[in-house]
Amino acid sequence: MNVRRALLLFVVVVTSPARADLFSPGELAKAHGNLSGLGACTKCHPVGGQLSQEACLDCHTELAPRIDKGAGFHGRITTDKRACETCHHEHQGEIHQLIEWGPQGEKGFNHAKTGWALKGAHGPAKCNSCHVSKFVQTATIRTLMEKRPETRLGLSTVCTTCHFDEHRGQQQEDCEFCHVEKAWKPAPGFNHNDTKYPLRGKHAKVKCAECHPSDKDSEPHGAQLLGPKSETFLRFAPIDHASCLDCHKDPHEGRFGLRCQSCHVTDGWNVLRNVSGERAFHEKTDFPLKGAHLDVDCKTCHGPFPGIPPKFKGLKHESCADCHPDGHEGQMAQVGKPALDCKECHTEQGFTPVIYGFEAHAKTRYPLEGSHQAVACNSCHEKNEALKAKVPKATLVDLKRRSRQELFSFAVFDFTKPLETCESCHADPHKGQFKEVAKGCVACHDVTSFRHISFDHDKNSRFALEGAHEKVACSKCHTAAGPNQPVRYKPLEVTCRSCHADEHAGQFAKAGPVACEKCHGEKAFKPSKFEHKPPFTEFLLDGEHAKAKCESCHRKVPVANGVSTAQYKPLPTTCEGCHADYHEGAFKGFEP
Repeated sequence: MNVRRALLLFVVVVTSPARADLFSPGELAKAHGNLSGLGACTKCHPVGGQLSQEACLDCHTELAPRIDKGAGFHGRITTDKRACETCHHEHQGEIHQLIEWGPQGEKGFNHAKTGWALKGAHGPAKCNSCHVSKFVQTATIRTLMEKRPETRLGLSTVCTTCHFDEHRGQQQEDCEFCHVEKAWKPAPGFNHNDTKYPLRGKHAKVKCAECHPSDKDSEPHGAQLLGPKSETFLRFAPIDHASCLDCHKDPHEGRFGLRCQSCHVTDGWNVLRNVSGERAFHEKTDFPLKGAHLDVDCKTCHGPFPGIPPKFKGLKHESCADCHPDGHEGQMAQVGKPALDCKECHTEQGFTPVIYGFEAHAKTRYPLEGSHQAVACNSCHEKNEALKAKVPKATLVDLKRRSRQELFSFAVFDFTKPLETCESCHADPHKGQFKEVAKGCVACHDVTSFRHISFDHDKNSRFALEGAHEKVACSKCHTAAGPNQPVRYKPLEVTCRSCHADEHAGQFAKAGPVACEKCHGEKAFKPSKFEHKPPFTEFLLDGEHAKAKCESCHRKVPVANGVSTAQYKPLPTTCEGCHADYHEGAFKGFEP
């Protein structure tokens, strides 16, 4: 009997479907739930082998590029220790966490192993403060986080990845140049003496906001992923500082000139100097020091310089070019004419501001007229960085040897393009719609203003404005096809249907295009020119019909959702088509 029972049990076990729990060491974690079942084992475990790292990377495609580059935590693990199961234990149950952080958990993880050690204020930061999808730079991983928000991949080590640029692009992107990880303020890496305006004397004690005004963003940042701490920020550049008067009011009201430093120093207003007295000996030479020359160090002109002894006699000074290199890279030289004298634009008070005005500009090939007189010089004379290449290297070497500043202007003054037409400077806002107009822009515009238009719609177009059209705003007919598209002026249709919707829903369009002007005039749509007689219609209104209101016969009918129109065609022209038969058919078939 026992033998028969054992045989029966063997048959049941063999013939019953195999169960995964008889072969699997344990249930898979929820994240790998789609791999459960005997049929999926070989997706991770090759036949006859252990867990395959290649199989893991076939699914976790976001890791392979990082491992190849040696980036991040996984990329820094040596090949012999890169077995996935070392940190990620499976078959521990559905709720088991796949990442083995160690005895101290995620908080005890050594972040330096990723190549980015957490220092300063980064140390106490919570993981989820940084590891969120909005900071992830890799699109693949950002998409992955929609399914697995707990991933720790895809962050950049660039500060502006997680932090808003509070300087709004005014400074270089390297935040570490000024700031440290301990806190944003103070910024120990910044030294004002490394800028173009070193702080000396009492300037060193002035608060930043005294010179750098508070500016407000032109657009709010509320919709952005990274928002600023404040919508206001300090304006660092450009800050005018060429003259004391850029920041300070002149209490002398110009009586002693524009160069405050002739008497004052940065140690305090009451600490006076007498530059003329200090340089009195120079007044006895044939080159008295004036203006900005009073502040120049003697060594700058007289030396000594490396390999060159000092020189006090015989220095050339007949022209500015004897000491100063050409700041405009030869643009002022004219063929067949002497070189332009620097004094025509500059004074000894400084290179800026220039004294070149409207009268001087009137002698050029493009006198300034109308609104052009209000345009800032740099709007037309833009900087061209290519001009830097025209500065001779020997000149730069000489300036460095003399410890002199590189005072070059890279603004364009020598225009090679024609200046006779507006198109030389202005982009065509009409995108070539009027390219066949012989006079170009001046056919409609003048230099007073673009909005001052001499265009006559009756004379200069093929559609004279009459009646109600005279009062219509230009923008009602001339519109843009979409964003960044020009306003359309030509070609435009001049038929009624090109601007007006067909109020009759195509009832008069079966024989061809509708000639609206047959019934309507340009003064107004109503009253119309239509008459109930030929040539408009063969149905004359006689007797009582002449007294009937239009809507009695031409009733409103729906043509679309919420839209209706009066029905004009087709309509019956027989009596019984409109009137009920009061004789109840007694005269049916009767011929009058």
